[in-house]
Amino acid sequence: MAIKIALFNHKGGVGKTTLTVNLARAFGQVGLSTLVADCDPQCNATAFYLDEKQVDALLDESIDPEEGGTIWSGIAKSVRGRGDVRAVATVEISKSVRLLPGDVLLATFEDRLSGAWKDSFSRDATAMDLMSALTRCVDLSAEEARSDVVLIDLGPSVGSLNRAILLGCDYFIVPVGCDLFSLRALRTLGQSLTAWVSDWKTVSKLAKDVEDVSLLTGRPVFLGYLTQHFNIYRGRSTRAFEEWETKIPARITRDVTDRIRVIDSKLVPGWRSNKLGAIPAFHSLAPLAQAEGVPIGGLRGLPSVNSGHYPKIEEADFLFKTIATEIASRLGLEPVL
Repeated sequence: MAIKIALFNHKGGVGKTTLTVNLARAFGQVGLSTLVADCDPQCNATAFYLDEKQVDALLDESIDPEEGGTIWSGIAKSVRGRGDVRAVATVEISKSVRLLPGDVLLATFEDRLSGAWKDSFSRDATAMDLMSALTRCVDLSAEEARSDVVLIDLGPSVGSLNRAILLGCDYFIVPVGCDLFSLRALRTLGQSLTAWVSDWKTVSKLAKDVEDVSLLTGRPVFLGYLTQHFNIYRGRSTRAFEEWETKIPARITRDVTDRIRVIDSKLVPGWRSNKLGAIPAFHSLAPLAQAEGVPIGGLRGLPSVNSGHYPKIEEADFLFKTIATEIASRLGLEPVL
């Protein structure tokens, strides 16, 4: 079964989607096939990879769960109480990357999941199945796609949708911006994750005698954090960003890992460093990559890209490949270099 990794931070603007698409390419470079699962109702990853007509066609079809090609159509029958989840035919982006398209209708799932969360404490099997619907759809789709890794792009929220997805993941990565708001958000992130894992342990105990239920594992392991969007001046990050960046390790420890370790130490492995890497802004390359619908490393050779950008493109490609190699090592996978 593919390893599911969520990129999670309820603070917006930390570059989760940009990180997701670039890591997906990098995993391919180290020999790992990747499924990008767009679980954000804003569908940013889907809009990144596909043009407007393709997105419109997918969203128009998703109303029919038998024919639709979005993640919503994969769970629609289960949500309506008319059947089980199904695999969704994923979209080939490259030889090593496939997309499980998102859907704005996921936003309507929030209320149902909120109710299912409460009913799960009453040993309601239907509610527990509903809690795991998205995870099961992702697993089935990844199995059909023969993916090694699933990167799950989440919206900026600590709501019931992200709670259900996080509790079904194997690992999570925290992207962090080098600013005050990102640091302050870490406390809420840690508090939320700790409460979710702790409460789901209670549900899991209550569900021991419940038959034929698909239960979330509820044990997402902290894989590390990535700092993003610091500026570079003469080879060094500018002072303001550098000062914020130096505060992040202690905040990650205090607000995230220490909190989680109290309820389950196995969810916080003793990595040699919690930091997976640092992603600079890359200035015009990020919006250019978005306009072309390719990761930064894929810009080289495109007609619209000036060759003067090639050194920065190669730098970005090498950086993401280095991070992907470190992640693969932490997952116990053998990268092909």
